[in-house]
Order: sequence, then structure tokens, then C-alpha cells
Amino acid sequence: MSSGKWMALMLLGMLAAASITWLAMKPALDVKKAESMLKANDDLAMSNTNLPCDDVSIVRDNSPSLTKPFLFADVSCESDALQSLKQDLTAFIDSQKVSGKIARASVYYKELNSLHWTSAYGDELYYPGSMMKVPLLLTILKQAQRDKTLLERKIQFQSPTKINVFVPVQNPMQVGNFYSVQELLERMILQSDNDATSLLFTIYNKELYDDLFMKLSIPVQDSEDVYYRMAPSDIAKFFRVLYNASYLSSLYSEYALDLLTKSSFKQGLLQGIPSGTKVAHKFGERFTTGDLVQLHETAIVYRGSAAFAVTVMTEGKKMEDLSAVIGALSKICFEQKKAQAPLSNPHKVLHT
Repeated sequence: MSSGKWMALMLLGMLAAASITWLAMKPALDVKKAESMLKANDDLAMSNTNLPCDDVSIVRDNSPSLTKPFLFADVSCESDALQSLKQDLTAFIDSQKVSGKIARASVYYKELNSLHWTSAYGDELYYPGSMMKVPLLLTILKQAQRDKTLLERKIQFQSPTKINVFVPVQNPMQVGNFYSVQELLERMILQSDNDATSLLFTIYNKELYDDLFMKLSIPVQDSEDVYYRMAPSDIAKFFRVLYNASYLSSLYSEYALDLLTKSSFKQGLLQGIPSGTKVAHKFGERFTTGDLVQLHETAIVYRGSAAFAVTVMTEGKKMEDLSAVIGALSKICFEQKKAQAPLSNPHKVLHT
């Protein structure tokens, strides 16, 4: 027999053996695949155990198109698993009221990889102040997704704003200088620069800005309404859609959150969080019509696989007292153990 025929017979024999082996293994492989799928479903179910109710609402982008992208999900009831946190937050707020440190305060706490949430005095409304720079950031970046030249566009700074602030800008903008839109965004978020914000408002798309509020079921602000107020949970929605990358693309969401992790403000939530923890955050301050002031902050705290969003809003007579209270409430939230059961597969998480 020639060597060519011999090689052909060997190849046929190897193929036949492989086929027999595959047929023998296929049932076991099918069983293993089914077990894997069941395990994944168990993981997903486990992450939602102990939910206080099954009234889950899916918030979608209801733009006039055939697709309706997912923005985030919510349940209407607070989590039983977070009742101890609610009690601790409420007790601390009450104690600070009695001591005269604050007139009032509210907290909203939301786990970002499950549907668990809770709040303390969460229905109260406050002036958001500089926290409104976050929806402006989202709006400008949404415009930049459509116009790739926008971030490079330069605008001349002509006149400074005159607003009393708790935290002054360290290196103010210079009258007559030109600044790119990207530079203005960075100044607005890192330093909470009101001059940069004023310039960005000259190029923002108001229709797009208002539409963002409507998509998130937040009352739209009338540009003439200087007494516009918001709830803590509504402020957190801007951060949640960034975390989910469900309003902006992943690239622009990552850029926005990266800016927020570089905020220079240290007198709020960061006081209660261990050094080295990644935190995307933005504060806001406001002088009221009376003798009271308000100080707030919202953040995403990257606590391992249990990332959470938190908004603390406060009102009182002294910014220093409000700052200390925010730090203490932040510490209470950070030390809270996550409500969801741990996943055996950490990659299978919910985005809420």
C-alpha cells in the first residue's frame, strides 16, 4: 500500500474516533450547559432577594424612535434589608437637629448593582445649587456626541460672575482669554467654576437639557425660577445614568465620571469615606432667603462590587456644621453592608 493511501486511512480513522467521542460526550455537555444556565438564573434571582415589593418600574428613553433604550430600573418600596441603615440615618439627623447643628437634612441611598434603596426624610425638597452642573455636563457631552468638534471650540471669557460661595475657585479665569469647551467642562466639575458654567450655558441646547429631565421623570426647571427645588433621589438619577452608560455612550459616560472623581471638594462626603476609595462626586451650595444656608453632595462610591449612589442634602445656619454632618452621614452609609446576597459570579449584576 502506498504511503498516500496509508495516510488517508489514518485520517479517516482519526475522524471516526473523534465523532464517536463527540457523540459520547454530547449528553454530558448538554447537561453541563443547562446547569450553567440555571446557575446564572439563580445568581440573578439571588441579587434581588428580600425586595420589599415587586412593583418594578423600567425607565426608558421614550424618544420618537423604534428603539427605547433602558435608562434605569426602580422599585417603589424601600428595602427591608436596609431598614437598619434608615434607622441609623434618621436617628443621627434627629440628634443634629436637637443640637442645633442643622435645621433639616435628607439622605437617599441606592445600591447600583441591585434594586435595594432607602432614604431618610427623602421627600423633602432643596435648592440644588451647583449640583445642576451635572445635568449641564450631560447635555454638553450629548451635544459633543453629535458634533465631534464641539469640545475643541473656543469661547472668550468677557466678564466674571459675582456669586458668594463657600468654596472659592483657586485659579479664576482671566478676562479676555479663550477657553475650549472641554477646558470649561473640566473647570465646571473639578472646581465648580461658575464663570465656566456661565459660558457653557451660552452654547447648551436647552431643548436637549429639558428633555433629559423629562426622560428621568424630574420636573423641568423654568429658567426664570430661582426657587426651583429637587428631591435627593432625583439628583442621584443623573449619576445613575452615567454609571449605567444609558444616556451617553460608554466613552462619554466614562469621561464624565472620571471628571467627577477629580472634584477638588473635600469638605463633604469624602470625610466619611476611607482614603483611596474611588468616588465620583459633586457638591452644591445655596444661600436661602432667610438666615439659613444649604450644602449638598451626591456621589457614586465604588466600594468593591457593592458600588452605591448617595445624596445628602442639608440646611442650617453654618456651612461648617453642614459639612461635618454630611461627612458623618457619609460614614454611616459607607459602613452599611450591602443588602443584596453576594453573587457566585461577580460579573452577573444588575444595572439600576
